[in-house]
Amino acid sequence: MEMKSIQYLKAAANKLRDGKLKRLGGKEVSEALNGMMRTLELESKDEAIIFAALFDRSCAGRCSDLDDIASYFGAAQLDVMEYVPAVRSLEKKGFIVQTDRSECRIGRQNFMVTNYVIGCILENQKPNRHKATILEKEFDKYDLCKLVSSQVEDDDVTTEALFQFVESAERDNAVMPLVRDLKEVIPSLPDRTLFYEMCNDFVEQDGNGRSNVTSTLRDMYQAYGIRFKVRKSLIDGSNPLIVSDLIELSSDKDDMTLTTNGQRLFLGEDFGAFGQQYTGLNLYSFARQIKEYVHSKDHDAEKQGAMKKLAEKICIIEESNRSLECLPKIKEIINEEDLRALFYIACDACANGDTLSVSREMGEMYPVKERNKYIKEFKEETHKLQRLDLMEMVPQSSIFGEYTVLQLTDKGKKLYFGEDASLYIEKPEKKDLICAADIKEKQLFFSEKEQSQLNLVADSLQNANYTNMVSRLEDKGLPKGMAILLYGAPGTGKTESVMQWARATGRDIIHVDISASKSMWYGESEKIIKEIFTKYRRQCKRSVLKPILLFNEADAIFASRKTGNNSSIDQTENAIQNIILEEMECLDGILIATTNLADNLDKAFERRFLFKIRFDKPSIEAKTKIWRDKLSALSEAEAHSLAIRYDFSGGEIDNIVRKSLMSEVIEGKIPSFNEIEKLCTEEKMGRSAGKRVGFNTKI
Repeated sequence: MEMKSIQYLKAAANKLRDGKLKRLGGKEVSEALNGMMRTLELESKDEAIIFAALFDRSCAGRCSDLDDIASYFGAAQLDVMEYVPAVRSLEKKGFIVQTDRSECRIGRQNFMVTNYVIGCILENQKPNRHKATILEKEFDKYDLCKLVSSQVEDDDVTTEALFQFVESAERDNAVMPLVRDLKEVIPSLPDRTLFYEMCNDFVEQDGNGRSNVTSTLRDMYQAYGIRFKVRKSLIDGSNPLIVSDLIELSSDKDDMTLTTNGQRLFLGEDFGAFGQQYTGLNLYSFARQIKEYVHSKDHDAEKQGAMKKLAEKICIIEESNRSLECLPKIKEIINEEDLRALFYIACDACANGDTLSVSREMGEMYPVKERNKYIKEFKEETHKLQRLDLMEMVPQSSIFGEYTVLQLTDKGKKLYFGEDASLYIEKPEKKDLICAADIKEKQLFFSEKEQSQLNLVADSLQNANYTNMVSRLEDKGLPKGMAILLYGAPGTGKTESVMQWARATGRDIIHVDISASKSMWYGESEKIIKEIFTKYRRQCKRSVLKPILLFNEADAIFASRKTGNNSSIDQTENAIQNIILEEMECLDGILIATTNLADNLDKAFERRFLFKIRFDKPSIEAKTKIWRDKLSALSEAEAHSLAIRYDFSGGEIDNIVRKSLMSEVIEGKIPSFNEIEKLCTEEKMGRSAGKRVGFNTKI
């Protein structure tokens, strides 16, 4: 019957202890060793001999180095050295474990049988090699770097001995990815040794480690000449580790740290586990993270290689947050990492209600030469982010004067924030925005000449015609804006014509409150006028069809400019008109102004209006049609009679119609012709039946 493993071990230990490693060919020893090999699946008698000694001492709770094993056998340590391969083989199988990973010299390394293997033997079970291996810590790249560091910092280890050890350690771990990959990039053993030392510093300081240049080189090299030579190569950038972009020096040249490439080579699959964690960010924390990095000391725009490092950092943070749906779309549109960084910073500002200073942001991101280049591009509106309609320059004002800021366009907000974009897109106030869909159809009556001009404008505002017209004007280098002036007596249909054009063409109307554009505070009116055009441009970008900018009853701001008067009011009004003239010159949209006082229109404005349409009071024929359209109860003769007798505008006729409807509601019957005549008589103030309104001076 086969003996148990523990029995073979006991028999072997009794013969081997103090046996001076002699008489190994004896029958009893051979049987015990062969039994261990069968029951434990050991590969050689050497493994069985070493395992018996280590098992015996491990059961007593002791770890053993080669000297301890030699004492166990009663032999010289040199006799035990030939069993080192057996020690390594047992360690690889997971049967024994080195208890002190920081010791690199084989003669001083301590070993014990693993608890798992001891347990299996005591329970007469065969150890599972796979389990034995995975249950004990595997020697890895971190252990290797720690071993190298322990030698670097050991004052008793000479430079030659240090490099000898590193060479041996690399040979023993030739298949380790770190060793294999580093050798391909860095052929010099001393340079690789420096890299291993820096890797250990990196890990020991939780992924933010820096290695001091002076102290590290002092630990590695005893010879001053070599130490200074290596230091010089680090400072002037000729060192292979710097050339290969694996390490970099701080701006003051005192410290070294791993670059992103260096971290990737060292950490491999563990790359995301060290340093600052970027995973799990949402839209808002992601943009804030980018901003904090660009504005931190880690990004020094004037430092050599800063832009490359910035690009790497942006890619790392993006890669760590691939779940954000907007990132692939953004990367497809914006190839450059620095431009994406600027876009993300603008997104953070948008989310927090902040604005971006062009000069400050360019200064944070770029060295001086590039900074001035991009500032110029933004001012000239040729920057790529502007051409993509993702960012825009917006004028601002304060008590210190006017300035411009960078901010996201509506397109940029939609691209980044998605469904949340509506939270940040400004919408015109309801009182200022008239939606085309809300305008009711209304029949208007004009003379043949007026109708012809109005039809031309209406046709021009149809989107197909408008787009074609703008394109052709642009090709010929002509202003592409469409400015239209409607002038004439009150109530003649100017405003209503604009409403019907908007309804028919699907264009919304941005209505300018003239009274609100004039402020009692000096300088405020100009800012308000500028903001009107700024908001109009924004609305043009967010609208499918160009909206109409309507200056209704604009007599006050389109009147002739004042000359020879230095009053602050006149200066303000002239400044307002100059702003409007400049905006009309570069208009990209549709501006319509209505006025009752065309004779007072400034000549500079007159030149800038493409269409100028005069609205006269309706003719007798037109008024007859209006009466019949508004009051269907009137006969043709009655309507014609009212048209002849009363010189009403369309607006005044509307007043009669409204009062007629009020009377019908109150009295429950349609007013008679005589009652309508009475209402007409009352419409004209001071003209009814020849009566005067005033005081009787006779006593």
